[in-house]
Amino acid sequence: MGFGLFWFISDYIIERIKEDLLPQEAILIVTSPMEYVLVKIQISLVLGALFAMPFFAAMLLKRFKISIKRKKSFIIWLLAGVTLFAMGFAFTYLLLLPVAINILTSLAIGADLSAFYSINQFVLFAFITTIIFSAVFEFPLLVSWLAINGIVSLQTLKEKRKHVYVGVFVLTAVITADPTFISQVLLAIPLIILYELSLLSARLFAKSS
Repeated sequence: MGFGLFWFISDYIIERIKEDLLPQEAILIVTSPMEYVLVKIQISLVLGALFAMPFFAAMLLKRFKISIKRKKSFIIWLLAGVTLFAMGFAFTYLLLLPVAINILTSLAIGADLSAFYSINQFVLFAFITTIIFSAVFEFPLLVSWLAINGIVSLQTLKEKRKHVYVGVFVLTAVITADPTFISQVLLAIPLIILYELSLLSARLFAKSS
């Protein structure tokens, strides 16, 4: 059902990505007869899978007859996860991607090159990058789960803070590949904030080790 729904609105999604993220100097092209259809299929599959997750979670709750208390806890975690994912989506799509794409396009234009982007590469780059970076915003939930289960402690997280900061800047430098460091900083700052939120989560939930 999800695939069919998103297939019908995938044209709008592609047009939205084009209008929101494609620089005025760039032109979007197709390089094969099936390219546009394949992009629609890939978008529909990914969004269909995300759409099905809450229903799958509800089936698990019913299948294993989880108690009311655990159901409430699960719902709280689910809502927190959806909220963080939405925050990551908004940050990546509205701020990070526009800045990064415009910078990279301007570099090509500055080198006296024409910016012709394949619709498959451009749309899926924007789409997958947004999904992946949105998932990164789930980090506080992951750390909270580790803390609740006694796998990590607050003291350990504090001791590794400097190492994490360095790792974040190295990771963002590799991911963004932006020679101006602008998109690297834009991504690194929220990741560091998320780590600090993770420390707060650990303070609330961690078991002393």
